[in-house]
Amino acid sequence: MTILTGEEIHRQWRLGAIRIEPFDQARINPNSYNFTLGDTLRVYRRPELDARADNPTTEIVIPDDGFVLEAGRLYLAGTAEVLGGTKFAPTFSARSSIARLGLSIHLSSGLGDIGYEGRWTLQLLATAPVRVYPGMEIGQMMWWTPSGDITCYDGKYQGARGPRPSESWRTLDRDIARVRFPGRDDAGMDAGRVGAKAATLAQMAAQVAVPDLIAVPDTEFAAALPPRTVEQISAVFSDLHATVGANLTDDVARLPGLLADVALTARSRELLALRLREVFNPGTRFAVRSSAAGEDSVAVSHAGLYDSLLDVAAEDVPAAVTAVWRSYYSLPAVTARLRAGDLDPAPRMAVIVQAMIEPAVAGIAMTGLDPAEPDRVHVEAVRGRADRLAGGAATPDEHLLSPADTDRIAVLLDAARAQLGCAAVDVEWVIGDDQRLYLVQARPNTVRHLSHRDQPAVVRLYDDPLPADIPLGPIGPAVAHFVGKRRTAALLASELDLARGSAFVVYVPAEPHRGWYDDLAAVLDPALSGAQVILDASEYERQIILDYVQLRGHLERLLAATPDGQPLTVLVRQYVTGQRGVITRRIGSEFYAEASPDGLLAMNRGTASCAEVRFTVMQPGPAASVFGGTYNVRQVIEFSMRLEQQLGPVAVEWVVDARGIVYYIDHTALDADRHDALAIPAAADTIMIAEGRCVGRVLRVTDHEALQRLSVAPAVSVSGGVDVSGHRAVADLVARAREIRATGEQAIVSAPHPYAILAALIDHVDGFLFDSASLLCHLAIILRENRIPAAVHQARDGALVMLDDGAVYTLATSEANIHD
Repeated sequence: MTILTGEEIHRQWRLGAIRIEPFDQARINPNSYNFTLGDTLRVYRRPELDARADNPTTEIVIPDDGFVLEAGRLYLAGTAEVLGGTKFAPTFSARSSIARLGLSIHLSSGLGDIGYEGRWTLQLLATAPVRVYPGMEIGQMMWWTPSGDITCYDGKYQGARGPRPSESWRTLDRDIARVRFPGRDDAGMDAGRVGAKAATLAQMAAQVAVPDLIAVPDTEFAAALPPRTVEQISAVFSDLHATVGANLTDDVARLPGLLADVALTARSRELLALRLREVFNPGTRFAVRSSAAGEDSVAVSHAGLYDSLLDVAAEDVPAAVTAVWRSYYSLPAVTARLRAGDLDPAPRMAVIVQAMIEPAVAGIAMTGLDPAEPDRVHVEAVRGRADRLAGGAATPDEHLLSPADTDRIAVLLDAARAQLGCAAVDVEWVIGDDQRLYLVQARPNTVRHLSHRDQPAVVRLYDDPLPADIPLGPIGPAVAHFVGKRRTAALLASELDLARGSAFVVYVPAEPHRGWYDDLAAVLDPALSGAQVILDASEYERQIILDYVQLRGHLERLLAATPDGQPLTVLVRQYVTGQRGVITRRIGSEFYAEASPDGLLAMNRGTASCAEVRFTVMQPGPAASVFGGTYNVRQVIEFSMRLEQQLGPVAVEWVVDARGIVYYIDHTALDADRHDALAIPAAADTIMIAEGRCVGRVLRVTDHEALQRLSVAPAVSVSGGVDVSGHRAVADLVARAREIRATGEQAIVSAPHPYAILAALIDHVDGFLFDSASLLCHLAIILRENRIPAAVHQARDGALVMLDDGAVYTLATSEANIHD
């Protein structure tokens, strides 16, 4: 700021920008104006003053012959002049002649407000007794040029006409309440104090419509906990750290009892009520939401993890706040933080208290879901509140929004992207009955797209899990078929010392290094050297038979034809040939075999000359010459009987080579109710919810009504404020998933909707399928964060399926043979 000269003070007074009444040009100094003492003093009656009380005073009229000020006593005086203005910042101080008398005219308030106009109250304090007179030139006022937009003063002292005692009592509680419970326009709305969720809403309120809100900082939670409770909570987390979470459920079960009596302090409740009355209109209903440390961050969203309470009356807000606090220490919340490496026991939970907008339409919008089109906008909407949509219990209605509505939501997303500094964002919005669009939440979209492996790789099809960073692409259906149909049989053959053809998924990255084939050959050579192989590369390049030595050239050709930036994944299987092909099946107590030197392909085409042989468990001898010995016959019998225990009657195909080694090739289920089928891909409109791959047994939800109730309630969260893992419906799913995993298979949950409560299963299952679903609901967000594959597809309980980046294949055997 720059100070005005005396001449400029005079000029601005003439222009009306500065007010001095009465004005005396003789009192203009080089850079100030001398003002005079009024004829009235006030002194406080009590020796002890209270900033929250109206402290009584006594008025003293200064006689013409003066009044002696006692040393060390505070006197309130006033200027004789009305001073002020609307363009410049005023300051004042004592004239040097007055200061030389040991008299101070202000203690700590020499700066005035732009816009104040009135008689100024002076705080007189003498170091020795001194006589003062009405009309004496006691001080000087300076005016300064401000920088920035001007907001004029409109406070409680405006227009004063005499010395005014402190009126801090009028606004003290209000001012304290503003600091304790900041609103969207207040300085205290920083993320470190009120959490990222609340801070982001406050920052965006200047750009888009945001319902009025205040925040309850996490310091209020800390103040509400007795020291002993803090120690006990810390002890629980110390145990979790020491045991690496081995006793997670039992340890966290101690927390609800510690928080049973947590509540806002009486003073906090008083200030919160005052703040609600100041910010919101009478009768306002509220949404009370979490804004915890770490929530809505770039790394994790904690979507739906903490409680949100809707349609809360003003008198119930304190209880709603404490309910949100308790959810910070729920089992799902603690588990999620442990998964993220967060073992801090401190109560880092702020709470948002926001005006509840009863929506006509509400929903969720996101960008960043599709890595190929990161700017694509995904919008979902439902009538009324979006809690059922976010909780996964409602199916979005694509007909609710007009093109104009979609455009408005896109503007909202652009504002969120600019504010958050990231391209992938997730916003929740509502359209009120007045058709106004409001933002109620904005955060980074935490979707984690899978990156492709950057090194060549070979995966044994029947023995190794298929890594999620190796895309299957066009060979997905073929891989699904062979894994679903033959993996169990192939592993059984190895267990019984029967040979089986090698099969590999071969992967070459988009930009392989120079020696990429040498890396592949190190794995492929020992199994395939000297053999023929069958190559599957796409829907139109299948079952290509070639010598293994030709594989490199074929892969180089395929790689050259692959679009830039895309990797190549193919299926390579050993083409097993030998002295004869054999097909066996059991009829009653006998086994029936057909054998032909023409091979299996000719046998299945009906062009081979076959020899028949019958044998039994007790009399394997008749088949010894076919299988190269009695031992091999007994292994074939054992294999067939064990496979029938799983599939019912089967026909099994074999190849016997010149050394008498028996190879399992394929099988066909003969039971009409359990017939083989090719891996059947889901309908073309199957929707991917979360990337990833898993092959597992379907676990169909039965008590979906209970899960819906747990997912959508007045307290909307994954935790529901209770340990949901102990709820019967959830506990039953966990137990069934453990049974499936105990067999060595993966477990895939199938449910009508992506109920938020199913997040409790994340550590117990490997994938999710939903009959219909919101892509933007809380569970979908959490699944993408944790890279757990999920898709929209109706699946039967017990079915074996493969999820592969949204594609769903039903794995079973086929009546139509695919020959090796």
